[in-house]
Amino acid sequence: MFPHVSSENAKDGRSIGITHALLIAESLLVLALGLYMIALGFTHDKEWAPYLGVIAFAFIGSAGLFSLAIGVKGGKRWANSPAILANLIALGVAKYQFEAGLYWLAIPISVMALVVVISLFINIKNSAH
Repeated sequence: MFPHVSSENAKDGRSIGITHALLIAESLLVLALGLYMIALGFTHDKEWAPYLGVIAFAFIGSAGLFSLAIGVKGGKRWANSPAILANLIALGVAKYQFEAGLYWLAIPISVMALVVVISLFINIKNSAH
């Protein structure tokens, strides 16, 4: 009468849920960065061209991360590789933050990116069985 849920399926679902939540969080953080850049453009007397590029990149990146989160939650294999790539890029960004001495920013970026990459590899491994 009730569908059988094995502990493997429960672990797989929990891993997917964690990955989904982290990708949504990343999407919201990148969206916040874009909104911050809009505010920065209005409050600082600088040229808009560089701001517009970063703002556009942030909004497109946020939308991309959101769609990857939906894909991962739906068990779509196409979402895994771009999500891994996006987080490897985040690790590269963190490297430059470390070099600039911005540890308060570099450490959370690194931890989140590593957790997402590891959880994605766990999801891929679990889906192969």
